[in-house]
Amino acid sequence: MTQDRQPRLTRRRVLAAAAPALVAPLATPAIAQGALKGTRLTILAGQWYVPETNTMLDQLAADLGRDSGMDIKIERFAGDELMTKTAAVIGTGRGADMAVGVEFDTYVYAAKLNDVTDLADEIGRTYGGWMDVAKATSMVGGRWKSLPIGQAPAAWNWRTDMFRAAGYEKFPDTFADLLTAAKALHAKGTPIGMTLGHASGDGRSTNYPVLWAFGGKEFEADGKTVAINSPATLAAVEWYKEIYQYFIPGTTAWLDPDNNQAFLAGKCSATVNVNTIYLASRTAAATDPSRKMLVENMDHALWPSGPAGRFANYNINVWLPFASSPNKAGQREFLKAWFSRGFLPKWTKTGQSYFIPQLAGFDREDVWPDDPKLKIFRELNKLNRLAGYAGPPTPAAAEAVNKYVLVDMFAKACTGQLSPRDSVAWAEKEYQQIARRRSRT
Repeated sequence: MTQDRQPRLTRRRVLAAAAPALVAPLATPAIAQGALKGTRLTILAGQWYVPETNTMLDQLAADLGRDSGMDIKIERFAGDELMTKTAAVIGTGRGADMAVGVEFDTYVYAAKLNDVTDLADEIGRTYGGWMDVAKATSMVGGRWKSLPIGQAPAAWNWRTDMFRAAGYEKFPDTFADLLTAAKALHAKGTPIGMTLGHASGDGRSTNYPVLWAFGGKEFEADGKTVAINSPATLAAVEWYKEIYQYFIPGTTAWLDPDNNQAFLAGKCSATVNVNTIYLASRTAAATDPSRKMLVENMDHALWPSGPAGRFANYNINVWLPFASSPNKAGQREFLKAWFSRGFLPKWTKTGQSYFIPQLAGFDREDVWPDDPKLKIFRELNKLNRLAGYAGPPTPAAAEAVNKYVLVDMFAKACTGQLSPRDSVAWAEKEYQQIARRRSRT
């Protein structure tokens, strides 16, 4: 999350640094000076929570624009505004050439996106191949319709001092042990907290891993047959209902900032989050004694393992190249620059595992944090599974995420609004309605 000390990355410097290791088209000669003069490239983006990664994107655009002659503009939107703007451009065919999207966007908008299979193949060869989760995210009908930017691993952020006071030197490795620890921590007045509210990021990253760890799934492999109502799902709900009584109060109303605030305030001994709690605190520690204390007394851990295994669910960002763009050459030049060896590894290293490109060869490259308290993110990067499992990330799976069906299933049981069995039956009806509606579109 820090990058202002990076040297300025010109287009020629990027390609010069990359040339020995790259293969075409990433290793093609630098674009002729001013070759795209008079063209425009408008990119829709949000704000990544590591400020320096935003700065690097801006600098890459400025350098590429200067060398190619393109007028490159990065338009940034807060929160859901980016999704709304992207949908508007898709609908009208005007207003932008590319956008930062999320994993479901590739399936939702596939017909309106350019085929970038040739670029994806070359990028894969350059970096040792794409991980399976990248292929599931960006391939539709065997073709690449987006290019993955990366995934944001969510770890268990935990207070080592509070766990030690409750009798635990390590973070629990199983869901059964996490339940036992939660009881002990609650008794000490230092409860844990898992997001059960309509938080666009944390609502997913906190709840899907529980379902999968107990063997539950939303859909069969066809992506159409609803499979949520099962003994495995019921076991996950029953576990959640039991541990909920040892949570910090208010987690059913938590939005994305709330777990951060509870953890920073010392009210919560463990919660699920990306690396931003730690990185922001590490930066502030030099002048803020309370943040210094927090940094010294927190760490990160893997998701516990359940009866069916250990899984996680992370936010994924992708580059969406709009088919309506009149500047397809500019799209490709930007994507080549982004994925070049002179840029992408440095951008990844700067984020300290905030967003990690799903490239298999990155496991062997110098893109990982040097801080030992962030070491676990290298292993977390291998656990991601897409919502909609065991099917692909279809529009039906996306709608279920956006309507928080899984989150509400757990919340209804935890708060006693419905019994665990009835909450699963309620979720099944919701999924079936979504599946029927999507089958008609």
